[in-house]
Amino acid sequence: MSASVGLGGAHQRLLPETIPLRFFGTSTVAHLLAWIGLVVVADAVPFYQGGPGPVAAAFHLLTVGVLLSSAMGASLQMLPVALGRAAPTTVRCNVVYTLLLVGGIGLVCGFAIHETRLMVLGAAALTAAVAVYAVALSGVLKGASGLGLVRLHVWAALTCLVLGALVAAGLALDYRESFLVNHQVVALIHMLLLAFGFMGLLAFGLSQILIPMFAIAETSAMRAPALAFGLALTALITAVIALLSQQAMLVAVAAVLGLAAAGGHVADMEAVLAKRIRRRLGGEFLLIRLSWGMLALSVMLAGGLVLELLPPAGPALFGFVTLFGWLLSLVIGVQQRILPFLGSMHAVRVRARPLAPTKLVDERCLRFHRWCHAAALGVVAVGIVSAEPLAIRIGAGAGAVGAFAYGVFAVTVLKRTRRHLSSASSAVGRTAA
Repeated sequence: MSASVGLGGAHQRLLPETIPLRFFGTSTVAHLLAWIGLVVVADAVPFYQGGPGPVAAAFHLLTVGVLLSSAMGASLQMLPVALGRAAPTTVRCNVVYTLLLVGGIGLVCGFAIHETRLMVLGAAALTAAVAVYAVALSGVLKGASGLGLVRLHVWAALTCLVLGALVAAGLALDYRESFLVNHQVVALIHMLLLAFGFMGLLAFGLSQILIPMFAIAETSAMRAPALAFGLALTALITAVIALLSQQAMLVAVAAVLGLAAAGGHVADMEAVLAKRIRRRLGGEFLLIRLSWGMLALSVMLAGGLVLELLPPAGPALFGFVTLFGWLLSLVIGVQQRILPFLGSMHAVRVRARPLAPTKLVDERCLRFHRWCHAAALGVVAVGIVSAEPLAIRIGAGAGAVGAFAYGVFAVTVLKRTRRHLSSASSAVGRTAA
């Protein structure tokens, strides 16, 4: 067994509270808007084949507003804590957030109204945000000595993010200049680099920290996650080569490698959970395990899509399962533990009395969100396959209601943290008097 993740002195490596609050707050709002967007564009979703328009705007509300925002906020804060490194400077984090917000709004609005200048400007701002973020996170990684495999995952994920952002900028510019030979293939490569490359590899790496921390367990032996990492990276490279060369056999190979990587990762995480100290797992693991199943389904759909084995609604189903099924389930499952954890750490940071993360959580909101989220995934998927907009609207409406409940949970964590800090400050004042 490798050493457990050390959290001693974690409160000394925290960013100012407002920084993760902005990233996660944006994610929470965009979570609701993404489901509402899906309600609005339900008629066009089943046969969406890519390209600008309201459907692309709804999907990018999720990818930029929820997934990228959450990934940036979590990694900028949790990696310094886990690696025992100083957090990035406040200025860099604020620059990343500002560029992310401006770029995301520009890109989504540009897609929604089919305004190419806004798309290009939004993509340029997002590319700049990625560049500053990559520099900030590189500073954390370079001086670290522990968790070598986790750092390798993050380096690979950052590489995919930078490449994916550059491809995205090229796609946006192509709407004006039309210089790409096959825009659709390049768009699929963009999705692979960001969804499976950046988000997937980052998830594989951070899971080695977060899953043991959530379950109070030893981290796994190095061999299993290293094998999953190698398979995932090989699958990604093979898939990109297959798309560029239009080799169907390579697509099948990439899909098999991807499934093997996903299976290896899940088996490794389940082995960690089997030896946990915390016998009763929280509700977040229902979402995390759901995301593992959606990952396997997403890889199979990706292979079927490129091999032209799926029905006409295949591209939309693949996009929905990948983004809303796999990545959103994973991000929200992890985030609902990170938020109260950071609240408790900030209480220690200001020398207030200790605050258990569970005291900050309203479990009713989380239970309600889980039911709505699961129902939304099932009903929308059926609606896409059957080309039934009403089912998509009903499912996405359930997702929006669940997202609102999750927002109430996030606000509750913030309010209870502030109330605790305020009462601690008042107690200190009375003692001093």
